[in-house]
Amino acid sequence: MPGNNSTDPFNVDAAVARLNNDNDTDTDSSDDVSTVHSDNATDTVSNEPTTVSFSSRDEIERVIDTVWSAPSFREHQKTAIIDILEALYIDDNDVVSLSAPTGAGKSLIIYTVGRVISHVKRAKSFVTTPLNSLIDQIDDDEYIDNITTIKGKNNYSCVHPRDEGTSVDDAICQRQADFDCEFKDMYDTNDGCPYYGRKERAKDTDIAVTNLSYLMSNAMIPETEDARFEPRNFLAVDETQNIEDFALNFIGFTIDRREIPINFNNISNMPPEDCDMSEMVAWLKEVLNGIRQRLMDLQKKGMLTTTENEDQDDLQSLKHRISNFIEDYDNNHHWTKTYDGSSIKFEPIMIGRFIDRFLWSQSEKILLSSATIPKGDFLDAVGLDNLDTAHVEVPSTFDKKNRPVITREMVGKMTKGERASTIPKMADKIAEIADFHNPKNGFVHCHSYDVMERLYDNLPKYVQRRTTKQDSDNRMRSLKQWYNSEKQIFMSVSMNEGISLDDDRARWQVLAKASYPFMGDERVNYRVNEMNDWEWYSNQAIINLQQAVGRGMRSKDDWCISYLLDSSFQSLLDRNKDLFESWFLESVDCYTERDYYGQPDTDFTFTT
Repeated sequence: MPGNNSTDPFNVDAAVARLNNDNDTDTDSSDDVSTVHSDNATDTVSNEPTTVSFSSRDEIERVIDTVWSAPSFREHQKTAIIDILEALYIDDNDVVSLSAPTGAGKSLIIYTVGRVISHVKRAKSFVTTPLNSLIDQIDDDEYIDNITTIKGKNNYSCVHPRDEGTSVDDAICQRQADFDCEFKDMYDTNDGCPYYGRKERAKDTDIAVTNLSYLMSNAMIPETEDARFEPRNFLAVDETQNIEDFALNFIGFTIDRREIPINFNNISNMPPEDCDMSEMVAWLKEVLNGIRQRLMDLQKKGMLTTTENEDQDDLQSLKHRISNFIEDYDNNHHWTKTYDGSSIKFEPIMIGRFIDRFLWSQSEKILLSSATIPKGDFLDAVGLDNLDTAHVEVPSTFDKKNRPVITREMVGKMTKGERASTIPKMADKIAEIADFHNPKNGFVHCHSYDVMERLYDNLPKYVQRRTTKQDSDNRMRSLKQWYNSEKQIFMSVSMNEGISLDDDRARWQVLAKASYPFMGDERVNYRVNEMNDWEWYSNQAIINLQQAVGRGMRSKDDWCISYLLDSSFQSLLDRNKDLFESWFLESVDCYTERDYYGQPDTDFTFTT
C-alpha cells in the first residue's frame, strides 16, 4: 500500500541483510499477506506459546470426551487422537506424522487435538492446508466450530461505501496512501471488514485455519507489526505430501522481462544460459535495484490505479524472492536456473531451511497429516531433521476388496522412447475396459495433455463419442459438465488430488502413466544425477499414484477399481514397497468374489 514502505535510497546488500529484520518494514503485499498496519485493540497476550502437558492417556481421553463435537467416533478415530496427544504432550515429541487414509475422519482428528489443548490451557493452534477449497470444506463441516478461517485479501469483498463489492486486494485501502477505514478495526461478524476484521478475529481465536502461503507470509511480517499472528503452541499441516512443492512456489521465482513492470533500459541484458551463477546474481541485483526504484515511485503517489496496485503487489513479492535468493546464495546454498525461452526459473535444490524459517518457527509442536505421508528422508528434506518425532498410522476402514488396484492389464512402457508403440495398445485396452464396465463411469488419469490427446485419437470412434476430455482452460468446469452429462469416460490431466469421484461418478479408473518428476527440470536433474536421490524421485511418483487411486473410493459403501496400464508401475512397486502406504499395498491385485473381477485364483483378463 502507498505510504507503508521505506523510501530511503536503495542498497541491495543492505536490503538483503535486513530482509527479515525488524528495522525493515517492507512486507509481502501479495494475495497471501497483509501489508496494512492494523490498530484493532485486542487483549495483550504473551508472545510465548502456552505450555501444555498431560499425565496419562486416561486424562487425555477424558478431555476428548468433553470436547468431542460429532455424534460418535469413527473406527480408530479416538485412538488416533489419543496417540497424537500422547506423543506430543506426554512423550514430548516435537513432531508427529499422521497417516490417515480416506474415511479416517482426518479433519476431525486434527480439530479435536486443537480443541483439547485449547480446553486445558487455552493454547492456540494453526491448521493449514495447501488449498483454499480444503479450507472451505473445514468451514462447512457441521461438527467443526470455534475456529476462524482466513485466506488472502482477494477472497473477500470490501464493505466501505467508496468501494463496496470490490475485492479487498484492490480496494481503496490498498490504493490510497494513509486511507483510514473505520471498518478495519471491527470484527467481520460485527459488520466490520470481511478481511481485516476476520483476520483480527482469527488472531484472537484459539484455532486459526489458513493456507500454507498465508502462514508462511506471516513470518515475513516484522514482529513489531500488529498485523502479524504470534507463534502458537500447535501447528497442523494437512495434505503434507505437497509441502515441498508449495514451499518451492513460495520461495522460487521466474524472471521474464516482458512480465516485470519496471524500466529495463538501465539494466544489462540477461546473461546467457551458460553463464555461471555469480554472473546471474550480479544481474539480479540490477533487477532488484529497478524493482526497488519502481516501488519508491509508486509509494510517492497519493492514489494508485488498479493496474499500479497490482504491479506493486507483484513487485513486492518478487523483491522478497530475489532478496531471499541472493542471501541464500551468499550462504553457499545451491540453486538451479532453468531457461525457457525468454524466462529463467530459479529454485533452491533443498527447501527445508526455508520451511523452517517461514513455517516451523511459528509453532512449538507440529502435526503432519496426509493419506500419503512421504517416506524415506522426507522429514530431513522439509527441515525437521534433528527433532524428536513419532508416527501414528490409522488403518483403512474400507474393505480392500472394494478398492482393488489391478496390475495385470499393463500394456507397455510410457517412457518417451516407447510411448509411440504403447499408446495404440493402451487406447485399445481402455476401450476394452470401458466396454466391460459400460454404462458405469470411468476416469482416465493421463499425466499430460499430450498423452491425453494421443490416447483419445487412438480410441475407437464409438468410444470417443462416450468420452469427455479435460479443458485446459476450464479444468473444473469441464469436470462438472461431465458429472452432469451422459458421457461415460472423462480423460483428465493432473487431477490426482483435490477431487472426489465418489459413488457412481466413477466405478473404475485408469492410470495411463507413472507420474515421475520431469527430468528436463534443472532442479530434478540435479537432485537425481548429482545427489543420486532416486528415493526422492520414486517417492514423487508413488505419492501421485496413491493419491490418484484414492480419488475413486470415498466412503465405506463405495467401490472403485483402478487399473495400472503403464508397465513402469511394476518396477515402481517391485523396488519401493517400503515407500508405499499399507492401505495401498493391501489393495494391489486384491480380487473379489464379484463376477466381473474374476475368481481370486484366476488370472484376470478382459480378453475373450
